[in-house]
Amino acid sequence: MAIVLNAFTSYVGDLLKQVADDELTLLLGVSGDIASLDDRLRSLNDILADAERRRITDESVQGWVRKLKDAMYEATDILDLCHLKAMQRGGSSGEVGCLGPLLFCLRNPVFAHDIGSRIKALNARLDAISKSASAFSFLKLEAYEDMTPAARRRNAAADRKTDPVLERSAVVGEKIEEDTRTLVGRLTANSNLTMAPAIMVFAVVDAGGIGKTMLAKKVLNHEAIQERFDKKIWLSVTQDVNELYN
Repeated sequence: MAIVLNAFTSYVGDLLKQVADDELTLLLGVSGDIASLDDRLRSLNDILADAERRRITDESVQGWVRKLKDAMYEATDILDLCHLKAMQRGGSSGEVGCLGPLLFCLRNPVFAHDIGSRIKALNARLDAISKSASAFSFLKLEAYEDMTPAARRRNAAADRKTDPVLERSAVVGEKIEEDTRTLVGRLTANSNLTMAPAIMVFAVVDAGGIGKTMLAKKVLNHEAIQERFDKKIWLSVTQDVNELYN
């Protein structure tokens, strides 16, 4: 993800330098949109490292990164469309290679309006993504690098803390539904409430970011669990256990 964003940011930056000397593009009014695109991409690049780090344990951050990834797919679609239009116009490989496919299209009035509109829409999409990033208080890369090792550990511990709130819009796939039913069934199998309940412990083990926390949330919030147990506790314990931060 970081590689794609960084590459596109570099491409747009180089394009912006060429646009500055291109009078036709300036007259078409797209240079401002390209400059805005450059600003947004660089801003997102600054916080992506922290977002990628935190998405491993935070489902809401995973959703934010997914939106940014979808926007980058749209960006590459714009470039692919420009390649196609350049080929349809019979542009020589030397011409397209010199100008770049995007600038080639922007210099052609037949294509400029369509491509300019797509860039404007992409800007609006990235603007919304940038604004929503404020809710996560992402660290810029240089800020994270300047932190002391102890501060990094505290920050990482805070990132790993989770809450039991289930965002149903983020739950996808039949496998997690099947696993939820299986675990709920095992936890509620003892229906004899007159007997002292046995202590049951179920461990969910897998690689980081695979969805273990989401599964645990679904089990906790399941109707059968809510009805079966009077008391339910969600406890978040990080790897570096410290009573001040857990």
